[in-house]
Amino acid sequence: WNLLDSAGGAFGYWSVGFAFAYGGQVEGGPKTFIGNDNFFLSKDVDMEFWFFQYTFACALSSIVAGTIAERTKMMAYLCYSVFL
Repeated sequence: WNLLDSAGGAFGYWSVGFAFAYGGQVEGGPKTFIGNDNFFLSKDVDMEFWFFQYTFACALSSIVAGTIAERTKMMAYLCYSVFL
């Protein structure tokens, strides 16, 4: 389960998670509620910073995995993991 959490979490964080958290804030411009730029890491990104933040995102899904792992079906759990 934890390996699948990491793989699903990596895909979700790579595709939209990082952009939602850190995209779209221009210096001197208006602040946005949610990021709207850099989806799929389309711009130059500090990969060390990305990996550091990704580990926190995966830690969250691993905590949830311990509570619902045997109570849900595999496909529903994977969808939930990517969503987290």
